[in-house]
Amino acid sequence: MENEESDVKPPDWVGPVNTASQFPQPQHLDSYGLRLPRDITELPEWGEGYPFYMAMGFPGYDLSADDLAGKFQFSRGMRRSYDAGFKLMVVEYAESTNNCQAAKQFGVLEKNVRDWRKVKPQLQNAHAMRRAFRGPKNGRFALVDQRVAEYVRYMQAKGDPITREAMQLKALEIAQEMNIPEKGFKASLGWCRRMMRRYDLSLRHKVPVPQQLPEDLTEKLVTYQRSVLALRRAHDYQVAQMGNADETPICLEVPSRVTVDNQGEKPVLVKTPGREKLKITAMLGVLADGRKLPPYIILRGTYIPPGKFPSGMEIRCHRYGWMTEDLMQDWLEVVWRRRTGAVPKQRGMLILNGFRGHATDSVKSSMESMSTDMVIIPGGLTSQLQVLDVVVYKPLNDSVRAQYSNWLLAGNLALSPTGNAKKPPLGLFLEWVMVAWNSISSESIVQGFKKCHISSNLEDEDDVLWEIESELPGGGEPPKECDTESLTESN
Repeated sequence: MENEESDVKPPDWVGPVNTASQFPQPQHLDSYGLRLPRDITELPEWGEGYPFYMAMGFPGYDLSADDLAGKFQFSRGMRRSYDAGFKLMVVEYAESTNNCQAAKQFGVLEKNVRDWRKVKPQLQNAHAMRRAFRGPKNGRFALVDQRVAEYVRYMQAKGDPITREAMQLKALEIAQEMNIPEKGFKASLGWCRRMMRRYDLSLRHKVPVPQQLPEDLTEKLVTYQRSVLALRRAHDYQVAQMGNADETPICLEVPSRVTVDNQGEKPVLVKTPGREKLKITAMLGVLADGRKLPPYIILRGTYIPPGKFPSGMEIRCHRYGWMTEDLMQDWLEVVWRRRTGAVPKQRGMLILNGFRGHATDSVKSSMESMSTDMVIIPGGLTSQLQVLDVVVYKPLNDSVRAQYSNWLLAGNLALSPTGNAKKPPLGLFLEWVMVAWNSISSESIVQGFKKCHISSNLEDEDDVLWEIESELPGGGEPPKECDTESLTESN
């Protein structure tokens, strides 16, 4: 019986054979000046052109020229990659002409043009610099990823916001249930990003409404800076006696501004506990040397509820939780008057916004008795000229929000009859506020005063004023001294 392997005979250039071949032998190609490759590894060294061993009818090579060239990249000598922007350009040219002309025009293989036209929607949705579409890969702990994704879907169905920190904590909890060692799975931020990419998730941010700056911005800035300069030159304040104070609401319920949702979703519905409108009012004050004054907390109600509150803050109450003229005078007595270095012979300067409770006659009289000059920030410029807006409020609210999120994720929450989590105890919430207030660095406050041109060198302020006035119609005039009451009277 003949050996079955005799039916499959390698080409003659591979090596000598002992049996006769049933396929036609190749013609001699010496007259063409060509050399046939003896090994497949030599194929990339060939120049451009159709493989002659295919043209001569050799067995086992039934691929088309484009397929073989696309596989071994004959025409380029090396493997190349193209970004999505280039591929789209080739596709658009091919659609207006044909695949062959596009391949010749851009120097690519016609097979590549056909493949790119098939994935045109993916190319349009991809980043212009993306080069490959290898698809999502399974992570090392695929089951953990799957369960975390199910947790995200469950939270989405409820309308609850979900953050990456919550996903990381949930992943660690699942890994502990599966007896995965802590050293083997850390649920890092990098893992969270890759997991979200694998399950087509993205971060969605709550869009804040920015403050509209006034049209006469430059003129108001010049007037304000001239008034501050005039007061500083007239009284020569010490750095520790220049301050900024303002009241700000702090919500008891602090829903996250970020949630994880499907990519491409524009409106994202998020359910909140329903008490985010319940808030306290905090009167905060900072000094130009970086010190922070004790927080002045205003609770909503007619009495201060019993409980243990953190030390280092003053607590008052108001029917609506608002700052009033009487409370402003009380703040001056218990906070501003008691600041370090506040002696009758040392004059101070306090910068406030245009709230009507700040500039009343009784408040002005109280501040004058304390040897303090009041400066009112022009309307619409608090985001530019108030130190608390510039460097304090964002890190303060971020810290309170982070502590609130950690409290929610820790579990063991008291539930209402309807199944919603009850609000945190007032004493605990005030502790979060105090921790957040203490976390504000003195260096950032000092830089904030300089950024708002309150505590900078007087010589530098002249240059700033000249620079601003050069943008005014007509070029403006050199800075002049002005009446110290001009800013207050104009407001």
